[in-house]
Amino acid sequence: MTTLDTTRETTRPSDLIPRRAPRILGLARAELALLLRNRMQMVMAVITPLFVPLMMLPVKNAGAGPEALATSLGTMYIFALLFVVFYTLLSTYVARRQAHVLKRLRTGEARDLEILGAAAVPSLAIAAVMITLMTAIAIPLLDLPLPQNPLLLALALLLGALVMVPFALLTANISRTVESVQVTCLPFMTLAVIGAGAALPVEMLPELAQRLIAYVPTAPMVELIRMAWLGEDGDLVKSLIILVAWIGLGMWQVLRSFRWEPRG
Repeated sequence: MTTLDTTRETTRPSDLIPRRAPRILGLARAELALLLRNRMQMVMAVITPLFVPLMMLPVKNAGAGPEALATSLGTMYIFALLFVVFYTLLSTYVARRQAHVLKRLRTGEARDLEILGAAAVPSLAIAAVMITLMTAIAIPLLDLPLPQNPLLLALALLLGALVMVPFALLTANISRTVESVQVTCLPFMTLAVIGAGAALPVEMLPELAQRLIAYVPTAPMVELIRMAWLGEDGDLVKSLIILVAWIGLGMWQVLRSFRWEPRG
């Protein structure tokens, strides 16, 4: 295991941007080409988000009001991000590491964060497209009103997508092969589903459990989506701080412990 190298270039940030942008775009383009060749990942990345709105129909047919539908929509977005971003990136990082691709890229000019970030760009771009389509389908299908605060909705989805990246990298640390990610992904995905309130209503849990679940990354994400869609009041600052803190803590841990060498 080796730590990330973040000190290879020491010139001013303004001078580095013209150099880094072509490298990141080139790596992202190569990663997108590889992703498009993986039929299983593309099926999960494309079909799943388009199918998820249909899963919300029972909520609508049960006579749920706008608040329940907005909460269900937040859960729908989380399912999409889990499969399109988290699971796809987890498989990608493990596959590239086991094939020595990540290790070889480190011998070039690209910095470690550029290598890992570029690999995430295609999944994040696909997620943006799929979530847009999913929203366009869900609004008429579920008879939803238009979001009251589109900017807050976009911010919530952006932070929700970004928080999946460090968790995918950290889960890759404990994944030996691409096949094993079907098991190693389960702890985070289970916790994410519980935090979103999709497994069971949070209100049914003991008070202590409710307080702890409020700090699971997906819980503030659902809260922000509900506030953005319905225009309701809520603890906006707290929800944003929790998501940003998870992104920062996750990347800090990645910097300390990401495995570049193939696992035996």
